[in-house]
Amino acid sequence: MPNHPEDDWTRPVPRTPRPDGSADWRVRDRSQETQYIPRESYRQDRYQGRYDERYDERYDERYDEREARPRRAATPPPRPPRRRRRYRVRRMLALLLLALVAYVVAMAVVVALIWGSVSKVDSEPDVADRPSGGAGENYLLVGTDSREQLTQEERSEFGTGSAEGSRADTVMLLHVPTVGDPTLVSLPRDSYLEIRDHGFDKLNAAFSLGGPERLVDTVEQATGLRISGYLEIGFGGFVGVVNEVGGVRLCLDEAVVDEKAHIDLAAGCQDLSGPDALGYVRMRYADPRGDIGRVERQREFLAALVAKMASPATVLNPVRLHQVGTATGSALSVGEDTSPVEAARMALAMRSIANGNGVSTTVPYANLNYPTNVGSAVLWDEAGAAALFEALRNGAPVTVQP
Repeated sequence: MPNHPEDDWTRPVPRTPRPDGSADWRVRDRSQETQYIPRESYRQDRYQGRYDERYDERYDERYDEREARPRRAATPPPRPPRRRRRYRVRRMLALLLLALVAYVVAMAVVVALIWGSVSKVDSEPDVADRPSGGAGENYLLVGTDSREQLTQEERSEFGTGSAEGSRADTVMLLHVPTVGDPTLVSLPRDSYLEIRDHGFDKLNAAFSLGGPERLVDTVEQATGLRISGYLEIGFGGFVGVVNEVGGVRLCLDEAVVDEKAHIDLAAGCQDLSGPDALGYVRMRYADPRGDIGRVERQREFLAALVAKMASPATVLNPVRLHQVGTATGSALSVGEDTSPVEAARMALAMRSIANGNGVSTTVPYANLNYPTNVGSAVLWDEAGAAALFEALRNGAPVTVQP
């Protein structure tokens, strides 16, 4: 390729002299540079006359006030306290769980103490021909005339006499079906029934002859129902339980006076204390219906007593439950084969009856003054009684009336 140095673009280019004769372009002419005009003088020159006329000294005062106010330090926005809230919720749940566990443990201890204070008796008949089970469970509730827990002064005050030993003063059959409402049947103590190895006699004689065992056997043979549990209370225990719960409220349609029972009660609603309650459930001479009126009052009062004992104020308070429960437990005797679960079922069934659910009745009878070699007795209506117990055995509705 030919080389033409004259055409080489890298050759130096001659510079044109400046008008002022200066050949160096790097030499600045300060006179030609842009002049800096102070901002203040510029503002004054431009707004002179207009700004000063509209200027208000209040602007300076407001500005000074704003400057005098303390300025808040700029802080970052607070983070939502999620962890703290979670910790509080967890702590509250833990405390509630701990309180619940402590309450359950306390109630379990109280129930164990109550059950430990209950006396145990042998109530299961040792015979081979006991009835088979039916629909539901049957429990025998017995009130005896035992005076062991009463002093001589109390025996005189309550009009119980001074007889030694104990006899069945009250006998009730409580039927708790598998499904449905319970049934409470009074069995008059003077019922004329056959007692094993003894012959016909009054029902309370069975207790005198052989205690709970013989009484349970007599009831099973007469009703055809197998007894699952047994509960017994004496005079002294009954008075103590009523006093411990603070009395039981009853409403009487008319005044009740019975010198032998040592009671004089006015008509109307009132709280019966232990002695008055004992006289009320034992009274029969001032009642024209005799033993039938007596068993009706016993069912009425027993239901009211159990309802008060099973109230939430007593059952849900461990301290109160311990007070009432131990007083009741020490007054009761249960069969050796009666479990705490069965005792609880009895209490719940009685409470249900007290609330108006279920049936409360007396075994059908044919004669209240049936003459026998052991005195005047209560003769059952065989057909009516058989129909009643058959209904209980099969879980059928109870329609039979006494």
